Amino acid sequence: MSNYLVKPWRQIYLNQIWDSGLPEYLFRNKTHLLSIIRQYRAHFNSEVYCVYSDEASIALLFVEPVFLDKKTLNGYLIPLKTFQQDNRDIKDVLIEVGAQYYLNNQDFEQLVLHYPDAKKKVIPGNEHAMFLGDSIYPNALLSLPFAAADFIAENFIIFKFFEHHIVVTVLDNYIVQVNFLKPNYNTFEPTLKKALTKGCFLNDDGMIESNRDIICLYSHTKRLDPELEIKIIEQFSEYFSGKRQTFDLPYKIIKATEFQKAVWQILEEIPYGTVLSYVEVAERLTHKREEAVHYARAVGSACGRNPIGIIIPCHRVIGNDRSLTGFAGGTKLKGALLDLEFLNRIGGN
Repeated sequence: MSNYLVKPWRQIYLNQIWDSGLPEYLFRNKTHLLSIIRQYRAHFNSEVYCVYSDEASIALLFVEPVFLDKKTLNGYLIPLKTFQQDNRDIKDVLIEVGAQYYLNNQDFEQLVLHYPDAKKKVIPGNEHAMFLGDSIYPNALLSLPFAAADFIAENFIIFKFFEHHIVVTVLDNYIVQVNFLKPNYNTFEPTLKKALTKGCFLNDDGMIESNRDIICLYSHTKRLDPELEIKIIEQFSEYFSGKRQTFDLPYKIIKATEFQKAVWQILEEIPYGTVLSYVEVAERLTHKREEAVHYARAVGSACGRNPIGIIIPCHRVIGNDRSLTGFAGGTKLKGALLDLEFLNRIGGN
């Protein structure tokens, strides 16, 4: 959990911010502070934020686009007199502040965070200073560039299987999603796209291009437990090679209806290498054969919304006419997964 909280500036914070001890040489009084903030926010897409730690205000964060480019931002962190680093590396502090800012604005691609170096004073004409209206911040500024991907909380482990990519998303050391990308896919969820872009895994057409069978994209803010990473890679690799039939991995379903949860519970009980039809799943759900047919469509919808593919094996549910239908990864991938299981179920491999 981050030590910091970043909130967009509101005038109701004025007294608290002022009482926390603003740099005297930057803001003469409360009226001057309000004037500078209003001037700053009047610029195109510029904004001011309050940074808190343990409910105490510790800094102001001024953010502005570079050359009116809202995808590339400059952020100036102005510490208050109450600010304490607790001997933490300033880079770690800036990553946490940047990650909290990212929660408010996820549209940018790059953010350069500037922090005053109290050990150095600006020599006019030689070092970068911060200008706010008619005020000048006299300390030299330490500058650290970040990509938006540096602030993403999710970790991604991507496996190549049957010309498809299977993306395992891990948050807070729980698998929260396993989804499927078809060949030549180039319309990614924004967070994944940022991570892939930073890792240089997208070609000029915006599709994944790598000679690796496994791609790991790590969060800097919520690090993946190394032991869990090894387990995920081992178990999925063994499954795709036909050497594993069950998974023992922690996962968390973030959002679901009670009906969906009930359907997914039944899916988890379908043995490796076997299939059920949508009606058969509905029958297990309702315990009434005559009503099952009326729930088949709803079962199909729940299968389509399954967030934890393969671990919750929705690919083992087929059409009532025994056809391969209703799978997020497409019928070819569904057939490949079932072929893999049918060929390896004998002998208990």
